[in-house]
Amino acid sequence: MDVLNFVSNSWTPAQAGRTTPFFDPSTGLRLGELADSSTGDVDAAVAAAVEAGRTWRETPLAERVALMHRAADIVDRRAEEFTGLLAADTGCAVRMSAALQVAGTAMLFREWPKLAPYLERPAAAPIDASVFLGQWEVHREPLGVIAALTPFNVPMYVVGQKAIPALLAGNTVVVKPSPLAPVGARLFAEVMAEAGLPAGSLNIVNGGVTPSQHLVAHPDVAGISFTGSTETGSKVMATAAASLKRLQLELGGKSPAVILEDADFELALPGAVFGSVLHAGQICVATSRLIVPRSRYDEACDRLAALVGALRVGPATDPDTDVGPVVSAASAKRVHDMIARAQDQGAKIAGRARTLGELPEGGYYVVPTVLRDVTSDMEIAQEETFGPVITVLAADSVDHAVEIANSTRYGLAASVWGSDLVAARAIGARIESGTVWINEYGMASVSDSPMQGWKASGIGAQYGTAALDDLTRTKSFYTALDPDPARRPYGLLGAQWTRN
Repeated sequence: MDVLNFVSNSWTPAQAGRTTPFFDPSTGLRLGELADSSTGDVDAAVAAAVEAGRTWRETPLAERVALMHRAADIVDRRAEEFTGLLAADTGCAVRMSAALQVAGTAMLFREWPKLAPYLERPAAAPIDASVFLGQWEVHREPLGVIAALTPFNVPMYVVGQKAIPALLAGNTVVVKPSPLAPVGARLFAEVMAEAGLPAGSLNIVNGGVTPSQHLVAHPDVAGISFTGSTETGSKVMATAAASLKRLQLELGGKSPAVILEDADFELALPGAVFGSVLHAGQICVATSRLIVPRSRYDEACDRLAALVGALRVGPATDPDTDVGPVVSAASAKRVHDMIARAQDQGAKIAGRARTLGELPEGGYYVVPTVLRDVTSDMEIAQEETFGPVITVLAADSVDHAVEIANSTRYGLAASVWGSDLVAARAIGARIESGTVWINEYGMASVSDSPMQGWKASGIGAQYGTAALDDLTRTKSFYTALDPDPARRPYGLLGAQWTRN
């Protein structure tokens, strides 16, 4: 499947005609050719978005909402087709692709419109009659062109996570997807075109670093929504600062799962395993640190090894696969190297998953691994792994567990597991994280949670009215209601002004 740019509802090659190959992570075989865009391609996409914005911003909100519902129905209708394509493109196991990438995108199309009233109604303050008779209102208006830079892990979903609220708020969008997994953005554009989105409202430019940098710096881009590493996010922020662009940055994570003394291991440990190896650990909120009371440490490691040992690793398109490959050969090498360095520092392998027969020789596989005897000063306990590795750390007390949980530069998500909900919630309140789950992993709500990263994990919100605030600008209106000029500020001071 070759992937072109999408500008003004037309599929177009890069202006210079250049392409680069992209590959199936399960086999390492070429999957297609990707348009390799230049700065001129970015300029064309942004110009289309600027032009479309003149009318899209005036489109009644009810029409935007109806379009989102049509898009959800299209995703449902094409779900089986999309699932296979995304599994091949990303390496995400087909059963997980169906739920996370396809059903998840349809959910976004249906859930974001529920927040439409927040955009439609101005926030009106009570009429002030104490001194001057008048009323303040706050209106929300679209920013303009939003640049969405999306990662490789769940591309169709993350494009939707960024584009749907931006479009709902009246903005237009230019998407720059990861070149490692470009098919999801293409499928999203197909859905939006079929649903009737006006030409130029959503555009896609493909390629590597050059189009990304030019898009972030482009003078006609008003806001940037980026998901990726903290290091790249900091570069995006520095470039955007020159023109004071609005930012949404969802960055790295090193999410802890704190297991309390009274935790039910039948609930907590499967949740921790799922959170660690979901999509081969290539999830920003992956549970990459499991913090267990020292008194239950050996028991936890043994049971984790058994749970992980039951998982099956194989090609993403095989329905029997639990965990597919990581996205690239470079990613596989990086994770394997991190595991080796952890062993050099004293960590030990407690258990590994099994494989579904012989794995394809060219695939990018990392077998899910449980590492025990990990300490919080090790690299693998501090830096984002983005691979299916469960590190198990021992805590001597609740205070020690909290100290370990807060010991990294990240603060994206965390979970706390325990039978005493009051105690578990009290621990959650002490963890430096934008999201804390109690006895659960991975829950998200478009309406009820902003999903905001703390520390080096990001800026701005991903969901909720807080995200819509990031994608709009406010206009304050004051309407004077008293017709008597003597009771206006200048009327009260007028005698002093005219005294001489």
